[in-house]
Amino acid sequence: MIRLFSALLVLITFTSCKQKKAGDNGTVSNQDSINYLKKSVAFIGEVMPAEIKDSTFILADKSVSIDYFNCLDEVLSDTSTFSKEEIQSLKTERFHTIQRWTSESFPNIKLVNADTVESIFRDNAKGWDYFYKTIGREFHSFSYPIFIRNFKYCLFYNDNHCGWLCGNGRLTLYKYDNGKWSEVKSYCNWIS
Repeated sequence: MIRLFSALLVLITFTSCKQKKAGDNGTVSNQDSINYLKKSVAFIGEVMPAEIKDSTFILADKSVSIDYFNCLDEVLSDTSTFSKEEIQSLKTERFHTIQRWTSESFPNIKLVNADTVESIFRDNAKGWDYFYKTIGREFHSFSYPIFIRNFKYCLFYNDNHCGWLCGNGRLTLYKYDNGKWSEVKSYCNWIS
């Protein structure tokens, strides 16, 4: 679990979330980014309503990649769900991303600086005992949602960490139908 957690912290620190779906001239308008953020927050609010209303819910402010733990490999090998063109697009396309979550997006929850979390676990004298005393009982990470098929489907990774041998995560495919998001399938499920 220590190895797993270290990998998470390294990934959070070094993951570059600067990918954007560019227009014809290679740029993304500010309005596109605002719309993407609004759709992302609305999506998360629907698929995790209790969590984002819970004032004890702690979220790391840096978003993680949907490819955490190489989870995207499972998606790319799922030829029963995705067409060859979609798989190629997921491999090569540059999508909108969110680098950091803010209290404006999720006003009811507690955001913790991911760099602070990393420094706590980098210091062998601190670790989970220090985290429990100073921050809370666990923390969560969200990826930036990847919307596909004209915003009808979404890939979203989320996890939680609650101790050296306590945590879980998964990459999930959701479908928007009849005015709501519902889970289609999950990939890369892990538990410790």
